[in-house]
Amino acid sequence: MEAEEFQGLIQNRRHMENTSKLKIGVLLPHVKLYGGIKRFFELGNHFVDLGHDFTAFTPAGEIPTWFKFKGSIKNKAELISQDLDALFFTELSLLDDVLTSKAQRKIFYIVNPSVNLNKIKMHKEIEFFANSSNLLKRAKSKFGIDAFPALGGVNLNNFPVKKIKPIVPNEPFTVMAYGRIAEGRKGTMYVVKACERLQKKGYKVKLLLFDTPVTDKIQKAIDRFKTTVPFEFVLNHPVEHNALLFHKADIFVAPEKKTGYANTVVEAMACGIPVVATSSGTNDLLFHNQTGLLITRNSYKIRDAIIKLITNYNLCVELTTNARKNVERLDWSILAAKIIHNIMEKKVKDH
Repeated sequence: MEAEEFQGLIQNRRHMENTSKLKIGVLLPHVKLYGGIKRFFELGNHFVDLGHDFTAFTPAGEIPTWFKFKGSIKNKAELISQDLDALFFTELSLLDDVLTSKAQRKIFYIVNPSVNLNKIKMHKEIEFFANSSNLLKRAKSKFGIDAFPALGGVNLNNFPVKKIKPIVPNEPFTVMAYGRIAEGRKGTMYVVKACERLQKKGYKVKLLLFDTPVTDKIQKAIDRFKTTVPFEFVLNHPVEHNALLFHKADIFVAPEKKTGYANTVVEAMACGIPVVATSSGTNDLLFHNQTGLLITRNSYKIRDAIIKLITNYNLCVELTTNARKNVERLDWSILAAKIIHNIMEKKVKDH
């Protein structure tokens, strides 16, 4: 390539990076409070802050009542007429709508470890992003897909660090977990059983559970919940104030199974709360005895990990300090900028 031609490409790229406003969209199945849905509202706000247009297309143009979204909301029927630089989706059921859209780039953002990617891979125009190292590895090993590592995120501005204090012997301490009891893969009942075992050994433990019931099934499971351990079950807590809940906890436990990215774990770590968790969705977060304690889905293992933490204050300090430092690279602002760069770079090459 001639030097003049090369310089021309560089100048053109800089011009587009400085002046182009991207039009980005996401096609969502609903606007209920799930991690995969919240992801795009968080990213969308950052895209808008960076000067780009972001639109969420939903079945009936629903607006989320639990999140202050800065982008636009449009009915899914309007998607076919939109000229977009990139369109994201996360559900296999939405594939046909994406394929018929006029988006320049059609991107399946992998957030669910159970999706059969072969059904999407067969359409060569579809690209893949993944929200965790867990899902990057699965995409490559099981489907031969090299997904773009769009890993993260967390809003660090919303999660100030709590200064942890030593747990005094024979004094009450609080174990926190995600309270979505109706979904067994979340592992809430393993935490409950572990706390009941602690109680039998004489520990004064309290449970702190939280959830926003998005279906009748989830609400009924919460209504039926019982345990011998003193507990507080917080419902419909504003997501922007989740730090207030985490700051009530001494330990956070997440024995999840088949999750893409452990949102609750990263938030606990951002708050400086010692974490006990499985490897599910935590490959970017939990490094055993460095940023948290790795366990299997077993109430005895969870009990023992909790005892290890409440009897070793120095370990708690080390884990929480390392964990907070590690998750700083996963902030939504960093992820949003990375995605914008990816879209812009491809646009420049195509141009």
